Amino acid sequence: MSTPASSSGMSSLKTQEVLPALRQMMKNLEPNIRASGSMDAAEDLMLHLEERDPSFHRYEFVKLIRSNIEESLGPLMDEEIEKYARSGQAYDTGQDTVVQTMVAHLVNSPAYSNLTQQLMVETKSAVDTLTREFQEEQEAQQARESRVEGPGFRRAPSFGYLSQSSDNDSCGSSLNNSDFMFPNQKEFEQIGEKMDQRQPVQTRVEAIEQLGRIPPTEVLSSDNWSQLKKGLMDALGDADTELADKSLKLHARMFSSSQHSMNREVYTSLVEHLNMQFTYKGQKGDLKTGLDVTSPSACRLLRRFRLMNEFMCVVPSYWIRCPDKFLEEVVDSTLYLLHTHPTKALGGAEPLTPVHYLAMLDKKAGWFKKWMHGNYSRTVVLRMLKEKYRALIDNAVKKSLEFCESRKQPHNLLDEVTSALQRESISTDGQQNGDGKRTTYTGPELEYIYFIHSLCMLGRMLLYSNGRAFFPIKVKDREVKVTDLLVSFVQLLSLPNQSTRPYTGLDAASLVADVLKMIAGCEAALVECLCKDAVVSVLLEPVKARLKPTKGKKAAGETTLLHIADILSCLASSQTGRRMLLYGEAGNKAGRPNKNISSTAAHTIVEFATRALSSTLPSEESSPSYEVVGAYVFVCRQLYSTCEGLSVMHSYKLHTCIAEAWRMASHEADIATTPLPAVEGDQTDSRRVLLWEESLIDNLLNFAATPKGLLLLQQTGAINECVDYMYARYAKKLQVSKHEKFGYGVMVTQVAATAPGMVALQSTGFIKALVNELWTQLECGKDDVRVIRPSPIPVDPIDRTAHKSFTSLLNLLSSFPAVYEALAEQKLQNAESYTFRDMPNDMVGLIERLILVDTPAKMHALFNYEQSHTFGLRVLSVMCSCLDTFLLLETQYKVQESLLGCQAENVKEESNELIIDALSVERNHVLVRTYLIGGPSERKLPPRVLLEDGRDPYPFPLFSSFPIPKSYTTTMAGRSAMKQDSELSRYLSQTKTAEKNQAWLDGCRKAFCKVLTSKPDLAKANVLVDMLEKVVQGQIKVQEETIFPKVDYKVMARDRRDIHGSDKVLKSQSLSAVQQLGVQLTIRYGSHLNLVKNTKDTKEQLSHLLKQVRFFLRQQQRNIDCQLRLLQGEYVGHDWFTSTLFLMMLGKSERCWNFLLKFSTLLSSGYLWMPRLHASAHLPVPLTVSGIHPVYYCSAHYVELILQAEVPAVASAFRMSGYTPSQICKHWLRQCFWNYLDWLEICHYLCTCIVLGVDYQVYTCVAILRHLTHDILQHTQNQDLQVFLKEQPIPGFRVGEHLEFMQQLEERYRQTVQPDMRNLAKP
Repeated sequence: MSTPASSSGMSSLKTQEVLPALRQMMKNLEPNIRASGSMDAAEDLMLHLEERDPSFHRYEFVKLIRSNIEESLGPLMDEEIEKYARSGQAYDTGQDTVVQTMVAHLVNSPAYSNLTQQLMVETKSAVDTLTREFQEEQEAQQARESRVEGPGFRRAPSFGYLSQSSDNDSCGSSLNNSDFMFPNQKEFEQIGEKMDQRQPVQTRVEAIEQLGRIPPTEVLSSDNWSQLKKGLMDALGDADTELADKSLKLHARMFSSSQHSMNREVYTSLVEHLNMQFTYKGQKGDLKTGLDVTSPSACRLLRRFRLMNEFMCVVPSYWIRCPDKFLEEVVDSTLYLLHTHPTKALGGAEPLTPVHYLAMLDKKAGWFKKWMHGNYSRTVVLRMLKEKYRALIDNAVKKSLEFCESRKQPHNLLDEVTSALQRESISTDGQQNGDGKRTTYTGPELEYIYFIHSLCMLGRMLLYSNGRAFFPIKVKDREVKVTDLLVSFVQLLSLPNQSTRPYTGLDAASLVADVLKMIAGCEAALVECLCKDAVVSVLLEPVKARLKPTKGKKAAGETTLLHIADILSCLASSQTGRRMLLYGEAGNKAGRPNKNISSTAAHTIVEFATRALSSTLPSEESSPSYEVVGAYVFVCRQLYSTCEGLSVMHSYKLHTCIAEAWRMASHEADIATTPLPAVEGDQTDSRRVLLWEESLIDNLLNFAATPKGLLLLQQTGAINECVDYMYARYAKKLQVSKHEKFGYGVMVTQVAATAPGMVALQSTGFIKALVNELWTQLECGKDDVRVIRPSPIPVDPIDRTAHKSFTSLLNLLSSFPAVYEALAEQKLQNAESYTFRDMPNDMVGLIERLILVDTPAKMHALFNYEQSHTFGLRVLSVMCSCLDTFLLLETQYKVQESLLGCQAENVKEESNELIIDALSVERNHVLVRTYLIGGPSERKLPPRVLLEDGRDPYPFPLFSSFPIPKSYTTTMAGRSAMKQDSELSRYLSQTKTAEKNQAWLDGCRKAFCKVLTSKPDLAKANVLVDMLEKVVQGQIKVQEETIFPKVDYKVMARDRRDIHGSDKVLKSQSLSAVQQLGVQLTIRYGSHLNLVKNTKDTKEQLSHLLKQVRFFLRQQQRNIDCQLRLLQGEYVGHDWFTSTLFLMMLGKSERCWNFLLKFSTLLSSGYLWMPRLHASAHLPVPLTVSGIHPVYYCSAHYVELILQAEVPAVASAFRMSGYTPSQICKHWLRQCFWNYLDWLEICHYLCTCIVLGVDYQVYTCVAILRHLTHDILQHTQNQDLQVFLKEQPIPGFRVGEHLEFMQQLEERYRQTVQPDMRNLAKP
């Protein structure tokens, strides 16, 4: 420990250095100390100064202390570190860390004691010096004032030493002294007498100065306040400049009082004075001569209005803490002044009003915005306007309409006014224009300022129902409604001179646009104000003029078009505004689509966008810029990113136009970025082209927000580029757009629902990045996180840190086509050893390392074996909820065999009993789930957690081989031999073959609906099969139902013997491994339901039927040269529809085959029978090549459309979760609700769709989601919606109970849904 070093450090700390540093710090802290209110609060402030003051380390005093600490103790710290390094031993165990030990040694050292002692001595000396200087200054001040004031005044001590504000400050002058006087009542009388207007000016000035040294509360509480108030008002209006200024400054100072009563009295006094100026003092200028603010009278008046306006803007922040009377008196006095209108002289010009003066200071009525913000004040303001001062609003409407009508006059005043108003602020100091400020305002400028103020006031009023209740307003013998006013405002947007003038912020178009956007942001105001055909029609007139120009009439300019696009964008950001644009006022009120409306705003917008993109607008005008075109494409994007918007707009082929424009822009960008000799302006053009290219690819990507839009995006051929762009933004966690609250989660899920989407995600590296991130979270942790304590042991199966990656992974693996593209024909590595650095990069690697952990090498390669393997088993469980995915995993990777092997190895050595732990319970759950098929009441799934019962925490038996124990199966009732009669069975028995026409079909529908709603248990499989056969026999005679040509299977077999379907050929063929395993599942399920017997003959019957179907459908498929694995050959999944019919017909394959031959010609076959349209020749080639099934781009699309309109809470829950209704509905429909509904409900679902119409497929999904509303909202909050919907059955859903709701949906949406489902060739 070096004494010289420490003493040299001490020598640098001197009083002459501490004194200025301490003075500077105290000077900065004085406002906070004064605001403390008590000594204890001030002491607490100083003790916690470092925590509360962000400038703490910038004070010179703090820097001085820090430098002395470093200089004095730095060498000692170096010695401690060297000593520790040389010793190589830890310090005593009484200390937690080495750092704490070193600090303890330093604190206990003599150098530290010397430093603190000297610091205290020098700081105390500096404080004493500051105190002495302060006292001397105060004594000198008191001595000076005692010679002026005379006897009789008591003084309060001063609270500060900071210099006062300059005289030029209206809120701080010589009146704002640091010490107060406390006069008695007699002295107040003397001051009041001196302030009388009959006294000399100098006497009145001295009296006001004396009054300024009295606390405001003392002034208000005196008995002479009325006299003093009158004297102050007289002084304000006095011709003497000094006297008037002193009075105004005293008013300003009194406003700083914390007493609301003082503020009220001073404000009402000021307002009363201003009102007298306009009422009794004559005109304060007129519109003909304008206003020169350099004149003394105008200058003084503007300064008084400025003080009033400042208080008006500040008082809303605290008047809720004041009595109601305070608010009412402030509002009443203000509105009384503003509604005052000076009398117009006979033959004279229109006089200026208080609103003109206030508008010059607060053009956009900021005070009114604050007054209307809270309900507490808004209620009082609107009530008083309605009861007393309605003329103020009437006059605002009148002036606004007059200004809007004057725009028709051929003048260029507006440009001159707005540019003049933007030059400088108003001069209110009475000086000439030497500093460049405005000094003169012409009459038209004053009128324009009045219009701006009125526009902002009226716009704010229209936001609230009580404000809209003022309308209609009578103006010039006509009633002005809200719509009439808004139409007049909207017409200002298309002023001809707006095309060449830059954006200023005070031009009429900008102000109107801001007001309309503000209204569009309020749902209630939007409905009553902007969702009107009259308003939207006028708004779109400039756009229509560009589409169909009128000869001799100049089209609207770029600025106008941009303003309109901004307003339309705000409209399209809400559901109400969006429906207004799509369907018009009538369609929006009806609450449902109306495709007969072809002249709505959406059609105009999309037509302008498509023609602008393709450069086919009329050539009379110059082509719109990229900014304008991009703005209208963005509005279209807000529409087509929703299902209903795309349904209205897709006929314009906007996706094709955007794709073509993007390709052209991409080509231009490539040329622009090629190194060329520098040319002036090229860099700007290159940047503009690059931004345009990015905008187009962004808009094109947003087609992926809906199922049908994703199909259109795939058909443009740009899906890979779009997904690449999405991945770049998704990695940066950017929002989709300025009006979109969520990120790209929903869009990624939508893209991953299809095979081409999965291919695109793989090619861009999205899958690899997700897998790597997931692996890092599970196995590695974050290197950049400072570890201050050990991580807690996870207690949840899926740790919160990995939950988001878990959800994202499930979204990607939710759809079988996507899973097939990622996993088909991909083999596991199954290496003999793995290092900790071996990280999986794809889905196959993830399955191998996390799910199929069945070898010691895989186990030892995991840092967190149990946690990571549990994660993998949870993923496997959700994946296997899709039966086709399970069949693929089982046939390709033997998942069940691997899990059974792990269970067999997890036994006790002494008893060979399976050990119950977290992994064995998870594996047991997955094994039972994948082995059994059944609805909510048809199987028992074991829990994933132990029960609280200590005696038997897991009463479900574990197993290591199939079949599973009987305790997991339920007992099903056998088929009843008693024939139960019903209205449907009687109707069917009375039918003759020749009677199956449209009338018979209608009667059958009624009978079926009646039985389904009243006695659904009587609608058993035998009756339903009989009904289906007869209904299909009748439907094939209806032209609208038969859209596929009839194919004679036997004739085709004779003509083409190489693929014929004879029994000999069929027996020689074999089913795929997936279908063979599907046959086993089907027979096992049918045997459990007592529908068929689990025998070899039954399996052969079903296999033979599937082979017949395969040969039959192969004749109607085209060979496709495509990179998608999904389309390389026959249908890759199992035929669950055929399997369902096979069980319904009790295993009678011939009967089922005959039914399928007839059924294959009907429209419903394309949607209920998934293999029917696989690579079908009945679809256009682009649709076939896309690999996207109509169930997704049509049925699921309309599920989302109807769900948004009928059950918006559920639609919002899906969006927040990052999952989509289309994915889960496609999942349900693909496997005919197996594992989700009980068998009888599955039969009712199929019969409903065939008998009542295939659009009931859509209505059934909507009814199910509506039935699950409570659960969906709950699991959205728990952030496990995807897991719930895929793993859990649908308990309590009965088709008959929801048939009435589905019939209501049919009435509303059949005209929209059914034609689109029929039009398979043109989606």
